Amino acid sequence: MVLTNTSGRALSWSASESAGWLSLGTSSGTVWGNAASTLSLSAQRGSLAPGKYTTSIKVSGDKGAGSATVSVSLTVPSTGGTTEGQLAVSPLSVDFGTEQTTKSITLTNTGDASLSWTANESAGWLSLGATSGSVPANSSRTLTLAVDRTSMPTGTHTTSLGISAGTAGSVTGSVSMTVGSWSPPPSSVALAGKVVDQFGGQPLPGLKVTYAGVTATTDATGSFSIPGSPTTSLSALTVTGTGYYRRETYAKTGDSVWQVVPTTFNMSAFDDVARDEHASYTLRWLAAPTIYVDTTPEGFEAGPELDKWISQVQVQAAAFVTDWSGQTIRATDVIVTSRPPQDNSSGTIVIHFSENASDYGNGDYIGMTRMSWSTSGTMSAATIWLRYKRYSGDGYAAKRQGILGHELGHAMGYGHMTSGTASFMEPSLGSKTGLSAFDRQAALLVYTRAPRNTSHDIDSSTGYRALAPSGMPRITEWVCGEDEGTARD
Repeated sequence: MVLTNTSGRALSWSASESAGWLSLGTSSGTVWGNAASTLSLSAQRGSLAPGKYTTSIKVSGDKGAGSATVSVSLTVPSTGGTTEGQLAVSPLSVDFGTEQTTKSITLTNTGDASLSWTANESAGWLSLGATSGSVPANSSRTLTLAVDRTSMPTGTHTTSLGISAGTAGSVTGSVSMTVGSWSPPPSSVALAGKVVDQFGGQPLPGLKVTYAGVTATTDATGSFSIPGSPTTSLSALTVTGTGYYRRETYAKTGDSVWQVVPTTFNMSAFDDVARDEHASYTLRWLAAPTIYVDTTPEGFEAGPELDKWISQVQVQAAAFVTDWSGQTIRATDVIVTSRPPQDNSSGTIVIHFSENASDYGNGDYIGMTRMSWSTSGTMSAATIWLRYKRYSGDGYAAKRQGILGHELGHAMGYGHMTSGTASFMEPSLGSKTGLSAFDRQAALLVYTRAPRNTSHDIDSSTGYRALAPSGMPRITEWVCGEDEGTARD
């Protein structure tokens, strides 16, 4: 909160508040003439029940300078998550062709709270399996579409399908079908498709698309067409427009949808967590890794407590891998075994429970991750050590979950967040147990791009083409303490 003195003399002030969950950095001070001073606020949610809390801060100045009352509120989510519901729909364009009569689209909730949705369309030939419903947190639901060609004239018919989830977002897609004979697009089209928002999925009008030296502007449905000869070779494609980061990538005839990132997204923070410290480009898995949980303890005796940790990690690891991949990787194979593959085996994430200081570089750390990737930016293996013993018991279950989720963030290709943006990858873990809203958007961006994506949203020709591991692998170790983390090559 900023206190501003618009007079030419120094002003003394005092502040007060009565909420037990709110603390002031200081309760009094002085603002010099024609200057400003910052009053820091901090909130403690730990002991609060789910719900919304509101209080006020009264700030008073001396010598008749007056007073002001500022409202402060916070929300403790009932689900224990960090974000509201957030709607994503795939695919955004559905074509029934000349024969198909039923298809489906997927409604995904990438937030930590349930969302309710409604769907609407106006074409008499299109019907929906449902016009409303709900999607639980971090889950997906399928919506069936059906078309009826009876009495429809020959030709291609297109309509819009709107899906709204209130504050969780709204998406407009397109549905088309063809009646009678169909002919392929004219050979004079080199590239045709649609540009959509990376996070909301809505089509974007008025953006410039340049391909093979020709520029087109997206229409009201986000669509564009570039004239020219069809080609199976990749050529540079650039998308630019107000409110969105410049997108540079490669395309060929037949590619149809491109996602661009709104400038409201903190790309500097993204660079920090995804393109810094371990590499100057993004790293990602191209296929789902197999996760192994090692049941043999290192440096301590097995027992019921270890069995509890193993059962918790088995469930949590799959969910974290899915979240850190922006829901694009569904981790289904979590194998509990006393004989996991050798550490750094290709295509694996191996999780150990260890109290051996040597596994953590002889430092007082609570977790360590060793991640391996190729020069193409493709993740190939990761090994995690968890120092859980100091957090034994049911009272520390959330702390153990936070340690696991943070280390799996490293294993999925992310570094530490050091720029101050709220993130699960902040070196100071605190009481975090899940991805922040920023983390979920960052994960979606990393895992909808080819590996080795560079700042701001630029695919190199090498990185775009190299969709399999190549070159010599690199290995980075992340040792993470309760209050700070250190990367070591």
